[in-house]
Amino acid sequence: MPTQLMQTLSWTAGTLSSDPRQFFHVVRVLLADLRRATGMDVAELFLADPQQTTLFLSGYSGGDHSAFFERTVFRFGEGFPGRAAQEREVLECTELDGDPRFLRVRVKALGYHAFVSVPLMLPHAVIGVLNLAAQNGEQLEQARHRLEQIAPLLAASLYAVLTSLSERTLERVQSGHTPQERALGLLEENLKATSALRAALHPRQGTAVETHPGQIHPCPGPERCPALRGLVQISGHAELNCSLQPRDVQTVCLPVWHGGEVIGVETVQFSKSLTPGVLTEAAAPLLWMTRLAAHALDLGAGQPEPAPIPWLEIETLGAFRVRRQGQILSSRDFKRRQAHELLKLLITRWGRPVTTEELCEALWPGEPYGQRVLARLHVTLNALRQVLEPPEGKGQVLTRDGAAYRFAPGLPVRLDVQAFELLVRHGDTQHGEAAVVTYAQALELYRGDFLEDDPFTDWYALERDYLRELALRALFRTGEIQTAAGQWQSAQMAYTRILTIDPNRFEAYEALISLLTLLNRTEDAQVCWERYSRAYGQAPPTFPRPIVARKSVGQLLG
Repeated sequence: MPTQLMQTLSWTAGTLSSDPRQFFHVVRVLLADLRRATGMDVAELFLADPQQTTLFLSGYSGGDHSAFFERTVFRFGEGFPGRAAQEREVLECTELDGDPRFLRVRVKALGYHAFVSVPLMLPHAVIGVLNLAAQNGEQLEQARHRLEQIAPLLAASLYAVLTSLSERTLERVQSGHTPQERALGLLEENLKATSALRAALHPRQGTAVETHPGQIHPCPGPERCPALRGLVQISGHAELNCSLQPRDVQTVCLPVWHGGEVIGVETVQFSKSLTPGVLTEAAAPLLWMTRLAAHALDLGAGQPEPAPIPWLEIETLGAFRVRRQGQILSSRDFKRRQAHELLKLLITRWGRPVTTEELCEALWPGEPYGQRVLARLHVTLNALRQVLEPPEGKGQVLTRDGAAYRFAPGLPVRLDVQAFELLVRHGDTQHGEAAVVTYAQALELYRGDFLEDDPFTDWYALERDYLRELALRALFRTGEIQTAAGQWQSAQMAYTRILTIDPNRFEAYEALISLLTLLNRTEDAQVCWERYSRAYGQAPPTFPRPIVARKSVGQLLG
């Protein structure tokens, strides 16, 4: 490694350690020296958000700005930077024109042929991606080698400075005595770090806090704000522009994450002279600055009342349980045993009609369908309504459709299977730690199979199997993400839970054995293989008994 580049790296680490607010200046110097040391034409740094879903251009050195700024944001898995981050592997190309992975068309048109993306990795996260580009590819191999040499040190330095910024912001927030003072502390720290003009914090519930009251235009549609859904918004940006933002200001709107939930939106306003590409540089550091401080904001403090309790809360995953206005209902509260069972039958078809003939057959199997059994059904329905619906016709839970009935509440109802399915599907759209957090929220709801102790096994079988597969899918992907991030113990727990839910899920045995072997825990891997063989009925023909470790953790991280 050239002496000058080594000196720059040492200076970078030292400067960022002593004064992390010099971040943007230091990055520009580093990229310029890196470009010169490798003989490449352009150097870029993309930083990842803490949720591990998006990369933001955070530093640039070289010419042809407009072409490279054609895309300043990449999702994980998108383009060269996104693929390098998601796959945690170096990507390179000597002929960009014929490579569909490279998405910036104007760069290709200018005659750039060589490109390399190197992920900046820690065991638990990807901090960012370092890119080099050149019109002549002769220096590419040497450039890649030097990038790979500096990547571990640079990743550690960047993580240290981002964490330092987070800790300083947290200290400032904790020094506030009221929710407003704490919010102002966060905003003022962000202004110092980015040289922005003014900022505001909009809690999901409660009153906004502004550094310069009245000087930031209020959002015309805060309930429709994309940032509340976790999406960064940058005015004038090709992919991230929000139609709700005023056109005469340069604004960045950022979700404020606490765990897996967006608890508010931070709006930061910059000088009108800045370009959207420059605004992008501030996005990732600002997200990292709020990472630790969000929980200390206490945005809900001082609210006049807590969120209202739903009229009904129904748990069907594992043991069946019903709460009415927060109070648990016992089976005796339903007066008739069949009323309790009838509710389960209707919930299984949530919102869809179930014919009276189907209900009678399920509740009184073997009895002929006719007036006698219909009368018993109507008595049971009336008993169920008395339990579930408020008096004096203030709201319905059961709806009649001709000769059929539906569970279609016109009152606030919380159903665990509905929330579980939505969370799993949301996790499927996410990447990295964000997906793991969302899946964990879903799996907290999965306390067991759908109505697992119920006698109507055949009636519930399809729904039970469907929900079990959702849980297993979430656990498999959680294990894969955690394994890729080096979170070995967490990944082991995910695969173990899969086998707790389904002891015959052979893919989970194989994933767990492979993980234990990777960690040189050969004896544990062999014990797991024995269990696999018993479940399989014989020695698995395509998965031999582990003997020696395939690859050590040190080799994997090196």
